[in-house]
Amino acid sequence: MKEKQALMQLRRVKKYFHIRHGVRLRALNDINFILYEGEKFGVVGESGCGKSTLGRVMLQLYPPSGGDCLYYGRSLVELCPAYLKKEISRLLILQKKAKRYNDRMTAAQKGSPAVYEKARKMNHRYLREGSKTVGSLILCENLPRIQKIFLKAHRATCKAHRLFALAARLEAKAGKREERRRPPGDLRQKAESFRASARLYAEEAAALRDEAFAFRGKNIKAALSPRALEKEYQARLDANYETGVSLSKLTGRELRRLREEMQMVFQDPSASLDPRQSVGKAIEEPFKIHSRLSPLERKAKVMALLDRVGLKKEHYYYFPNALSGGQKQRVCIARAIATNTRFVVLDESLSALDVSVQAQILQLLNELSGDGRTYLFITHDLGVAKYFCDRIMVMYLGCECELADARTLFEEPLHPYTRSLLAAVPRPVVREVNYELSVLEGEVPSALYPPAGCPFHTRCDRSGEICEKEKPELREWKSAHFVACHLYAAPPESASGADEN
Repeated sequence: MKEKQALMQLRRVKKYFHIRHGVRLRALNDINFILYEGEKFGVVGESGCGKSTLGRVMLQLYPPSGGDCLYYGRSLVELCPAYLKKEISRLLILQKKAKRYNDRMTAAQKGSPAVYEKARKMNHRYLREGSKTVGSLILCENLPRIQKIFLKAHRATCKAHRLFALAARLEAKAGKREERRRPPGDLRQKAESFRASARLYAEEAAALRDEAFAFRGKNIKAALSPRALEKEYQARLDANYETGVSLSKLTGRELRRLREEMQMVFQDPSASLDPRQSVGKAIEEPFKIHSRLSPLERKAKVMALLDRVGLKKEHYYYFPNALSGGQKQRVCIARAIATNTRFVVLDESLSALDVSVQAQILQLLNELSGDGRTYLFITHDLGVAKYFCDRIMVMYLGCECELADARTLFEEPLHPYTRSLLAAVPRPVVREVNYELSVLEGEVPSALYPPAGCPFHTRCDRSGEICEKEKPELREWKSAHFVACHLYAAPPESASGADEN
């Protein structure tokens, strides 16, 4: 079976909105999960639970207040962002601190055990911190040379990007002249020469980065740590090396290069489209921003996209007011996937449509997911989530309550909030279900002043004293089934054994 490849990982992501001095609205609190390539990941919950905020934070439309969003669609070394240059500049400082505590370990090895243990912890702390950037290269005695190579690689990468951008502008000018039936002169040749230069600089940058990482595990000073030459220790430092791109640390220009891979489809298609812009021009915008296509090539691409999302070619000349709600949403989807997008956030993209149109849009999204595209599907409709999503996360007041695959979540819900949501789903026929029905009462607490302990304990009929004092952590109760509830603090085996006794 093919192993799943992670596309994005969220680590303790927080988002606070400052209302006034000393008052913050806690929209997201410590969100942790991994999004896999080609997955349809659903997020459900009541209004105000932070679903839409989560989607915008993942796309960096809202900067996170804490935590990290790691993107694996591009290699960290390949992209070579500016923050990587800063991290590598810190390595020499971290290595010196690690050496200092290593000397203290050597001096205290036959003396005080307490001093030795403290020095050992500090030594490992700085080595772990440095290994997040380059793994076991933090142990290498040639670190100054590696630093120079990385800095040179970063400059080469930046120059390659500038040359590619200049070549794109020259090609666009040449394309416009050709469209007006005027000779393009030497613009096309200039563009080709700039593109060739950019390729050379990109290859130089890649070679420099490869050279730096060729030092991994070599030329290590034995005096740095008593365990420095052990392969097991080096492997642990290499495992700590983070290959994902930290989206929150990217500059605006660097983030713009990734925008073509991450897009969003909003809830109201009428508000997403410019009423003074034709459908064709609206879908052409991503190509203008992210590609080097000529106007004729862009129009051909748009025509192909219109056919792919179930619209006619004559819709290219239509304005949004001439389209139905379903057709407008198809235009928004076409615009979102125009640049072979890898990750799409669907923010309540069906709630403004009729039921019959919803089914057509879902079918279209299913067909488009065959390209390996990943969806974050935000919805209130649990029925739609059950049909469309592979995995579902239940949110309440900015926190994770439960995370499992769709079938498991509906057949065996664990969290009291999940059970209440499923109990509130209207059914045409009264039938028995395999879990106790509980009607959800009360109002959602204010995110300005959230309750202490478990955020759901004010509305939970099974809450205890610990729920009012301590916030539960998200635990894996069964295989790939996570829940944040004090009722599931013990492993399933212990719980079943207690029931039998």
